[in-house]
This record gives sequence, structure tokens and C-alpha cells, in this order.
Amino acid sequence: MTGEDPYVDTKGVLLNKLDITSSSALSQAETDLSLAAMLRLSVHPLPGSYDLGHLQSFHRQIFGAVYPWAGELRTVDIARTGQDVFCRCAFIESYSAGVFADLAAEGRLMGLRRNAFVARLAHYYGEINAIHPFREGNGRTQRAFLGQLGRDAGWRIAWSAMDGHQNDTASAAALQGDTTLLATMFESLVRPI
Repeated sequence: MTGEDPYVDTKGVLLNKLDITSSSALSQAETDLSLAAMLRLSVHPLPGSYDLGHLQSFHRQIFGAVYPWAGELRTVDIARTGQDVFCRCAFIESYSAGVFADLAAEGRLMGLRRNAFVARLAHYYGEINAIHPFREGNGRTQRAFLGQLGRDAGWRIAWSAMDGHQNDTASAAALQGDTTLLATMFESLVRPI
């Protein structure tokens, strides 16, 4: 993260609707509330066009009870490590427009055989992760978003079976342009509905 961060208090805790001032307490509340929201989304799909606005709606649904800025694009640059900088905030909308236009041009991955679906899912997972449009909650939001897209395309993604370390390693490689580890990860997670 670079520069001033308007999303955190003086102790470095994300500003939240719950008035929680402890990072660990906020993390627990966020986990509990976002899990409940994601379960609702798995039963009641969120209509949309699988574009940036739709992704923002997912974030708002998942984190709206916790953060006042849920669903809003971040206004600060962030990084996973000193080397892995996500999309600069000034370019989120323009870069996203291209990614989501490509997804639409590919028919939102409908009608693909499993191997093709896995390869394209890895591509878009890597792209959406690189955009990282929100200050917090990007991973859960993209998993809910792509999980629904997968169901619409006839595939179930077994997120609960995902290995966190494998995801981190594969996502870091994708930030460098290599989605082969993501494709390998999705090989074990994608199943027909």
C-alpha cells in the first residue's frame, strides 16, 4: 500500500460500520458476516451483466454490513507484497472495461468443455485478482462472482476444497502473467453441475 490510506483509523484498523477498533475482532466479525452473505448469494443469484458494476454489487452484498465503502472502487494503490502491486486505482475502470468486454465476447464461458472452461476461468480469475478493485474483500468477492458465472455456464467450483497456499502461489504467478498454476488449481475444483 502506498501513501495515505483513508480506509483505516490511526491504529491501522479498517474503518467499519460496527465501530470495531481491534483488527482481530474486525476480522472475526467480517468473516462471520461475509460467510452468511455468501451463503445467501449461493441460494439467491445476483442478477447482472458480469461486468465491473456486477462485481461491485457482489462486494456490496458481501461486505455491506461491515464497511461503509462496500461496493465502491478503492481510491488508494495496494500491493500484496513489495513486488506484487495490483492495478493502480486510477486505471481500475479502464482496465476492467477491457477484461469484462473480453468475458462478454467469450459468451461468459458458456458452452465450453471442461478443459476450455478451466483454462478461461484461470485467465479471468487472474485478471480480476490483478484488478483488485476493492480495499478489502477482493478474494471472496471474485470467488462469489466467478462461482455464479460458473454455475450459469454449467460448472460448479468447489471453493471449499481450495488450498489457500496453492491459491496464493498461483495468484502471485498470475500477477506475473503465468496462469498455469491457477489452471492446475482449478483442475481439482471444477465439476459439472
